[in-house]
Amino acid sequence: MPNKCGYHFLCDILCSALDGEEILPLKFKAYTKLGTKYHKSVDCIEKDIQNAISFAWLSGDVDKLYSEFGETIDMKKGKPSNKHFILTAIESIER
Repeated sequence: MPNKCGYHFLCDILCSALDGEEILPLKFKAYTKLGTKYHKSVDCIEKDIQNAISFAWLSGDVDKLYSEFGETIDMKKGKPSNKHFILTAIESIER
């Protein structure tokens, strides 16, 4: 079962960015804000988001994921970084 916290954190970050809030650098803005909101450490927020992205990458529609995120994939990890995933998702939503 995926870590549902990571999905909620991603949703919060995407909504904040789409509302015009500054989220970068993630560790000092978005993750810190979420850490305060949910009483979790920045490292925990970051790891939960990584786990959610990893789960989506392993269980999602591979063709769709590569069509949306193909250019952002870290070849060492086989999936995009949190930052690349979030920024690409925001760009895709805004289209």
